[in-house]
Amino acid sequence: MLSIGRLGVGQEGYYLGKVASAAEDYYLGSGEAAGRWTGVGASAFGVSGEVSPEQLRSVLAGVDPVTGEQRTRPGTAKRPRVPGFDLTFSAPKSVSVLYAVGSGEIDAGVVAAHEAAVDAALSYLERHGTFTRRRHDGEMEFLPAEGLTAAAFRHRTSRAGDPQLHTHCLVANAVRTADGLWGTLDSRSLYRYARTTGFVYQAVLRGELSARLGVAWGAVRNGQADIAGVPRAVLREFSRRRVEIEAHLAARGEGSSKAAQGGDVGHPTGQSRPASVVPTGSG
Repeated sequence: MLSIGRLGVGQEGYYLGKVASAAEDYYLGSGEAAGRWTGVGASAFGVSGEVSPEQLRSVLAGVDPVTGEQRTRPGTAKRPRVPGFDLTFSAPKSVSVLYAVGSGEIDAGVVAAHEAAVDAALSYLERHGTFTRRRHDGEMEFLPAEGLTAAAFRHRTSRAGDPQLHTHCLVANAVRTADGLWGTLDSRSLYRYARTTGFVYQAVLRGELSARLGVAWGAVRNGQADIAGVPRAVLREFSRRRVEIEAHLAARGEGSSKAAQGGDVGHPTGQSRPASVVPTGSG
């Protein structure tokens, strides 16, 4: 699934703080993988490879990290600038469990499939849902942008400590058009294409895992499927956060999916635009 949240000023520190301080820390499970730059727009900012704190802060501020040039209009005290958006791609629970209990080639195969699916979904969003707005002769026009600049941080667990493979793509609120001018993202287009982008992620993930590891799948519902043969009891055992939410709702006499979201998860159709950076159940 894909959820979207707006980033606030300074909130990039959350993601930078979860990165392992050394390679051995990551493999010992005490930190997450370093972020990586992705998206067509990254080249326009002159960033690639591993994300550094300095680069991330500059890009989210709309500043060229090499030249120091301000790419987009800075915010004011009355109208603070939105630094960007957190696009979170989450694997089905069965895939997260496979990653958690697997080793060697299985681990590597799941990660490779997940990252390929994230990149494919971002590419779809760049082609179909990446626009900026510009006023021309008194009229507001929508212009397609060259692409997105995203810092992708892959995490292995949910906030409750359950296996939950997901990637936070911190998309900068700065895009360049074909004429070389810069502007801010039209967020409505992001939300409009979020549901289909999430479907692309899930479809590519299934195809990649089938090709790499021979995974078979259950029925696809709302664009998502779990690995065939994984008992529902196993999935529930590794979903403590969900169990906690359901128990809380039961105590309040509630049970709808909307109530379960609690306002923390960006609705994939774009009907909700939460201020929360981290979707419910993600870390």
